[in-house]
Amino acid sequence: MNLVSRYLARDDVVLGLNVPDKVRALEEAALLVETHHHINHAPVFRALWRREQSASTGLGHGIAIPHARIPGISEPVILLVRTRLPINFGSPDRQGVSVLLIILVPEHATEEHLQILATVSQMFGDPAFRDQVAVAEEPAAIQRLIGEWTGVSPAAV
Repeated sequence: MNLVSRYLARDDVVLGLNVPDKVRALEEAALLVETHHHINHAPVFRALWRREQSASTGLGHGIAIPHARIPGISEPVILLVRTRLPINFGSPDRQGVSVLLIILVPEHATEEHLQILATVSQMFGDPAFRDQVAVAEEPAAIQRLIGEWTGVSPAAV
């Protein structure tokens, strides 16, 4: 089990989210956090949107990693949302984004937050991993892919 899979519950993998843009995607993610984790959606959305306004969290290759510090939570919350259609996220490659991995960490988290971001960047830096996430049809399959990720691409072995 890696650090990301430790905090990604099956209910926190949502496929086919029908949203027209980045704002609506972040609003829906905040509502999912409220529903699944009982954390008020308004401060979650505000924190994610503030972070997005400072610089896009779009990585390229259809991936974005919205992340924020949230006062009042005691451990990280991670969601993976795949949109029905790609949306503009201001990614450096100008491609639409359809996979958002949302990371919320406690207000004073530092090292763990950085470790989670580094792990996610490595995961989605692997083209084979990205492709598997893009075509998986069930949340459990994506959760399993993330849980089994070791940092070694099968192509590199």
